[in-house]
Amino acid sequence: MGKTTNKRKEPAKGLGDAFSAFIPKAAKWLPAVFFAGLWCVLSTYEQALLFRINELSSFVFDDLYFKNMMQLPAGMLHYVSGFLVQFFYYPALGAAIYVLLLYAVYRLVIKAFALKGSRRLLALLPVAALLASNTQLGYWIFYLKVPGYYYMALLATLLFLLAMLLYKRLNEPLRMLFVALWCFAGFPLMGAYALAHALLFACYSLATAVAEKRRPVAAAATLALAVAAIVAAPQLYYNFYTTYAVEYIYGAGLPVLHWGSAFVKNVVHESFSYWHWIYLYWVPFVVLMLSLAGFCVASLFRGRLCKCEKSEAAITCSVALFVPLFLWAFWYNDANFRIENKQNKAMWENRWNDVAEYSRGTSNPTRQVVINKNIATLKTGRAGTEMFTYPDGSSDILAPMAVHLTQTGGKMLYYQYGKFNFCYRWCVEDAVEYGWRYEYLKHAARCMLLSGEYRLAQRYVDILKRTIFYRSWAEELEKYINDPSLIGKTNEFAMPLQLACYPDELAVDDSFVEAYLLKNFKYLPENPTPQYVEAALISTLIRKDVKSFMFVFDRYLNICKPARLPKHYQEGLLLFLQLDKGKTVTVGPAFIDKFVSKSVQRRLESFVANTKKYPGMKEEEMAQYFDDFKDTYFYFYFFVRKIKTN
Repeated sequence: MGKTTNKRKEPAKGLGDAFSAFIPKAAKWLPAVFFAGLWCVLSTYEQALLFRINELSSFVFDDLYFKNMMQLPAGMLHYVSGFLVQFFYYPALGAAIYVLLLYAVYRLVIKAFALKGSRRLLALLPVAALLASNTQLGYWIFYLKVPGYYYMALLATLLFLLAMLLYKRLNEPLRMLFVALWCFAGFPLMGAYALAHALLFACYSLATAVAEKRRPVAAAATLALAVAAIVAAPQLYYNFYTTYAVEYIYGAGLPVLHWGSAFVKNVVHESFSYWHWIYLYWVPFVVLMLSLAGFCVASLFRGRLCKCEKSEAAITCSVALFVPLFLWAFWYNDANFRIENKQNKAMWENRWNDVAEYSRGTSNPTRQVVINKNIATLKTGRAGTEMFTYPDGSSDILAPMAVHLTQTGGKMLYYQYGKFNFCYRWCVEDAVEYGWRYEYLKHAARCMLLSGEYRLAQRYVDILKRTIFYRSWAEELEKYINDPSLIGKTNEFAMPLQLACYPDELAVDDSFVEAYLLKNFKYLPENPTPQYVEAALISTLIRKDVKSFMFVFDRYLNICKPARLPKHYQEGLLLFLQLDKGKTVTVGPAFIDKFVSKSVQRRLESFVANTKKYPGMKEEEMAQYFDDFKDTYFYFYFFVRKIKTN
């Protein structure tokens, strides 16, 4: 008989053992997935937003710009942040720089506070807070007066972490000197962030002294000195920053000027959204401060945590759950806002078909989405056949403050409609309030060029030539300044010039861009161009103005001489004639047959027949039964009501 061997059987691993083995692996690959996924989201899903953030910033390579920035508290952060924001001109490149700096924060937190194992994942908390402070902004990007805001908290955190590596090597007397210098020398460079750093340094000294069971007298003195410096430094430097209000000096570098309740004027929305509560905007900054403070005082609890066998799993699961939920809660995810930014980017790139198609991405658009679509269809010659085939309406703007079209898109609208003085006026007014941004400079240069103010146009071109990414744009515009005869030969300027066939005089628009433009097109100049007449005809359809339509329609036939009347103009003509019932004009069947096709006539008959099925029903309730007519002017006239222009 052969020999038999008894092999010892190992006990089968349970789910708990498998989970324990998985935790260390997860702690290694979760950060890589997080940062890679973040870059993908920013460079694709949010690329139009990043481009717009760059357009609403400024950075110029000259001494004057540098001196202006350094005259502000937190001037160094303003200057460096402005430099970095401009790389969002190429969203993929800008997103890569931004994510790499966030990754640097993650690595420095680990190094500065000696995080081991799964505790390294805790370093994602300040990263998530920094990210959320930007992703929550929404329409605030138009109203923030802080140059280069997008990078300021991130750069300040990086400086704090680098300083912490040095601070840990110092003895207590040198730490006291370091804290004082950081406050007084750092406030002009970093503003309120330097004050917060000093407090964190002092907390670290006190926590380590208690944890090491040393007498905390010196550490307590450091804390007292930090508090005194935090109080004294802004007051001292206030004398050097006379343009900065004293009540805001302690918040220099923070958006405190804009995120206060006084700025929010009881904006009423049709639907509730937690974004309407202004104080939630401060939550990411609070989380950032608390997370960094937690690392500074962690030495008090490290011994207890190490004794807890399940701490690794608890930390991994908590961070893996908290970070995505926190970012989801503070990621401004409004479809209309995203479409507006995509449309704006496409407008600057002369992709007008895309401008119109983007508006199909929402069933309840804001007025800006609709007006951008109207301009695009007019510019591409499709307004009469397609304008009312897109979603229409006037959705509320999800923001805690009153948002005006003059800030978000009015300048582009005024320029495209030939209102060069109005566009330039709002560029100058907003430049006084928010500083000269790239978007304002480009609009101002184009408006002055088409207004014949070549010397003034050259001034803005010269500023843009001192930038990295707008130099080629400025040099291209400079060709027209040097040879104005080229202006009329360029398609880009065709529509604005066609619509500028009237005295370009300033009036009062009360910040209601669309209302002013609709009123403006109510009156035809003495010698209107064909495109101006068509724009006026479209305006009568939007206003649902029967009398004006018939007058402008007559001019449209005489000036534009269309071979075939576009569908929406047929629908408007047929509908208005039936509603007018001969009060304004009287026409015979021959006139209708000449200009209105049989298919349009049958469509209106079908529409009227459908309305009779729902007697006594309100129009808002009846609209749901007329989806088959959403591509007609009939639907717009009866069911798109209570339009709120802004």
